[in-house]
Amino acid sequence: MMKISEIRLYLLSAPLQEPIGNALVFFSSRQTLLVEIVANGLSGWGEAWVGPAIAAAAIEHQLARHLVGKDPTSIGSLWQVMREANEGDAVMPAIAAVDMALHDLTARAWDLPLWQLLGGARRDRVRAYASGPFFKPGGHPYRNFHRDIDSYLAQGFRAVKLRSGYNPKDDVEAVLKARRQIGSDADLMIDFNQSCTARRSISTVAQMEEARLLWVEEPVKPTDLPGYRLASAHIATAIAGGEAIFNPAGFLPFFADGSMDILQPDIAICGGLIGVSQVAALAAMYNRPVIPHVWGSTVNFHAALHLVATLPSHRAGGAEPYPYIEFDVGPHPLLDLVRPELDENGCVPVPAGPGLGIDLKAEVLEPYVVDRKVIAA
Repeated sequence: MMKISEIRLYLLSAPLQEPIGNALVFFSSRQTLLVEIVANGLSGWGEAWVGPAIAAAAIEHQLARHLVGKDPTSIGSLWQVMREANEGDAVMPAIAAVDMALHDLTARAWDLPLWQLLGGARRDRVRAYASGPFFKPGGHPYRNFHRDIDSYLAQGFRAVKLRSGYNPKDDVEAVLKARRQIGSDADLMIDFNQSCTARRSISTVAQMEEARLLWVEEPVKPTDLPGYRLASAHIATAIAGGEAIFNPAGFLPFFADGSMDILQPDIAICGGLIGVSQVAALAAMYNRPVIPHVWGSTVNFHAALHLVATLPSHRAGGAEPYPYIEFDVGPHPLLDLVRPELDENGCVPVPAGPGLGIDLKAEVLEPYVVDRKVIAA
């Protein structure tokens, strides 16, 4: 029987040449926690990018005692033990990182791609959307959008999600320009990043009708359930959200009242692959698409890619059936550790190798490591 011998924690920070951001926040570095779980000479990788130092402390002081010496292939059992031993949702990113690493390790031990461990793939490539451009500080935030979008199109992307929420006039102007730039056949979405009230979102999107948006993301804060209901009642475009929901049960109100059309749990936040699979099971019952939010490093991206490969198709208005995968196109050294490939059709091939299908070595993390910890038996 396999036994977990070590849990290795790597706190990473990758400085950016220029801050980037959205309508609420700018950031000058990419930060995350990568977790490597070791058993019988094999290892698996997981990630927690929200509060990475807090997640590291939670793994060290709350979760490790339930893991070291245990069989890493007992993924569901270990998930339940971790969840039952820790009340509240603050620990969910830490559980998510462990869960991802256990899935990767188990799939490698069994010589299976992660998508096969998750039940089998329905597709061998996934349409990607360029998540960008981002706002720039020190001037008009939209000033480089045209140049950035040109670079996405040159890379092969056929779907683009703009950051929005600066002010209604400029938001509308930027979206209409983007539609003209990408042409009529590409998909165009916007993300308000929780920056608006429901009324402002409704009014702004009404002026964007000509742009034929595919979805409007986070028109209000995720805790503003009345705002979601109001926005969904008055915006004809699909409403997307859920990246900031830590608990799968947090999606229940949106299923009940139909105020969220596209569910976007983040695997690194919402309890890992088990947590997001719970959301996906509910979504299947309500015939709603799940398109995971993807932030952080190459680890979270590839975990999402494998999960998306297993999800059902939805013909929901896009140029291709859902699900899509979010591809962060901002400057991102931690995604570049193993950069995903984009094919000529704007899709990312799903890896066929064992586990996540990437060869990530601890030594490539060295330029970005700000702290580390090894928890051993």
